Amino acid sequence: MPPLIKYLVIIVLITIVYNLFKAFYHLSKRKSSPKDVLKALVVRIGLSIALFISLLMASYFGLIKPHGLVPQPPVEQQPVTDVTTRKQ
Repeated sequence: MPPLIKYLVIIVLITIVYNLFKAFYHLSKRKSSPKDVLKALVVRIGLSIALFISLLMASYFGLIKPHGLVPQPPVEQQPVTDVTTRKQ
């Protein structure tokens, strides 16, 4: 995965967590309006959906390559032999 994509994903994840705590702060504060809580949660959900869709698109276009928990070494391919050149 290119470093730029890693940094963008990390920044978006930090922003999502920030908005979650921002909503919690406004929820626990007595003088805050419910609109502040709703706005922070809407931003968090919007960023989460945008991150999910962008990761799917990056995978589809080959910018990132998904792998399992333990990456497997690449499989060696056998050389292709031409059938017409073999002697009978």
